[in-house]
Amino acid sequence: MEMALLNKQTVDWTLFDVCRCCLKNRCSNDISLETKMSGREEAYADLLRDTLNIEISCQTLGKLTASRGICEECITELQKATAYKRMVLESEKEFVNYVQNLQKSEDSNVIDNSDVEIKYEDFATEDANCDDKSESISTDDEVLAKIKNSRPKKDISKRVRAKYEEYRKKKSEAKLVARSDVQRIIERRGNGPILRQNSLLLLSNSTLCVFQWNQSRYRCFCCQEPFNDIDSLREHNTTHDIETIEKKIITQQNRLVKVEVSNICCKLCNEKIDNLKTLKNHLSTEHDVAFVSKEHLLVPFRLQNGELRCQICLEGFRVFRLLNIHMNKHFQKHVCHICGAGFSNLVFLNLHRFRSHKPFKCQQCDVIFTSKAEKKSHEVSVHGVKFERKLRFPCPYCSERFFQENYRVLHLVEKHGMTKPNYNCNICPKTFITRSLLNNHIKNVHKKERNHPCEVCHNLFYTKSDLTRHKVVHTGEKKYSCNVCKNNFVSKDTLRRHIKRTHGLN
Repeated sequence: MEMALLNKQTVDWTLFDVCRCCLKNRCSNDISLETKMSGREEAYADLLRDTLNIEISCQTLGKLTASRGICEECITELQKATAYKRMVLESEKEFVNYVQNLQKSEDSNVIDNSDVEIKYEDFATEDANCDDKSESISTDDEVLAKIKNSRPKKDISKRVRAKYEEYRKKKSEAKLVARSDVQRIIERRGNGPILRQNSLLLLSNSTLCVFQWNQSRYRCFCCQEPFNDIDSLREHNTTHDIETIEKKIITQQNRLVKVEVSNICCKLCNEKIDNLKTLKNHLSTEHDVAFVSKEHLLVPFRLQNGELRCQICLEGFRVFRLLNIHMNKHFQKHVCHICGAGFSNLVFLNLHRFRSHKPFKCQQCDVIFTSKAEKKSHEVSVHGVKFERKLRFPCPYCSERFFQENYRVLHLVEKHGMTKPNYNCNICPKTFITRSLLNNHIKNVHKKERNHPCEVCHNLFYTKSDLTRHKVVHTGEKKYSCNVCKNNFVSKDTLRRHIKRTHGLN
């Protein structure tokens, strides 16, 4: 009886709430509703028919009418497609009108020769008055020559040719202006050399500190030597000249370069500068440094005194790893063609493709999974594989590493005497030792964000792990076994409580 009810709920949702365009989202917008496009009201069904030549059918199930809904995502895509089609049609109309007007103007410059009057002289009269008739008789060639010379002297071909030469001259001048030296380089080699030249001008005339981030350490951009703090790296950077930095940028194919901007000074006048934009304006206006274009390869970070804040939108972060990931939003030079996600360089894009869109295959039974989490769950439950968590958070003072940031903070407080941080919730009296724990608390408890729906009962959950724990309610699977009494449980939490209460073990 319970299973029949679940199936009925699924059918009702599929037939009567689903979006007819993508079949993925539940929606309340009817496809017959009107939207305002280009100043006039049009129904979504009309836009589908006029833009994509698609007619949404009206299906019934007994006395009930199936969904004719459309979700917000599909509405956005439909409006984009309609606007694009109208833009193309208007552009084509304007282009055809321009060509027709140009042809009319050229035709008006051509003079019709049929109306030119040809004047003939009366040679017979002149011959009659001549004393010597033998000399007055002219040949046919002489008569034709006189007729030709008597025509109006209107050299049409020269005038048309002059206008054509003037048109060609103007066109070539405009072409030379459009194809400047910079544009020719961009067309031939891309904009990488131009951006690199601007970046080197900024680096050579200021105290900007270039760096890389790898394996949870700040590293020298040129020699990869690791440092725990940015001040030590800044002192080390003075050992490398601008030519070495240029070679490194060329080697990494003009990818974006991280620079620390907490302490910028102009090397030409020792004036203190606040940010990259001000530095560029200062060098160009005060010292006549010639920048080829407005853009460059430098990505600004402010790392001194433990301040981790985006220099573009001023959002703060607790760890550099999250700030580094955040910067992809502002420098989306490489876009995934599968999901549309943007990344600052090709390395991050390839890493995203490998992690998000690569099929995962079990090495023991050749079963293919769409996500790494599904493959890992399969290997644990079916093949009994044990996984060790990655220790991504190292201690800056010793060799200890931790898989969560809060454990590293507790280690620093207990072992190295760091003052315990307190992040207070503005809504309730709870405090947390990391900002990420505070943000999760606010989203889960106070904002009640629920973005992960159950496919069976459609209840919403905050995280994927919460959804995974909930699914056992429908499947009834008990895959966690007690080592003492061999009883099975649906989750680790229930198993842990059982061991503590029943067997007195921790």
